[in-house]
Amino acid sequence: MSSNTDDLMIAADHLLEAIDPPSEQAVSIGTFFRPGLPIAIRVSIRPQYSYLISRVPQRMDGYEVLKEVAALPSAY
Repeated sequence: MSSNTDDLMIAADHLLEAIDPPSEQAVSIGTFFRPGLPIAIRVSIRPQYSYLISRVPQRMDGYEVLKEVAALPSAY
């Protein structure tokens, strides 16, 4: 695992602590690749937990954080 990946994992852990969701199903945290821009962390919050959006910071550990309220993807 590269240092960059380690840094992203640590930032995601810190972000989850900051949001403090009531359940694991409330949020999804991933990376977002943007050509020509640094990698960002993306937070998706389920609509029934939309109040959590106010807990999401704009930056975490040097990474920009993108946030949205949306149904989480599911696999069939």
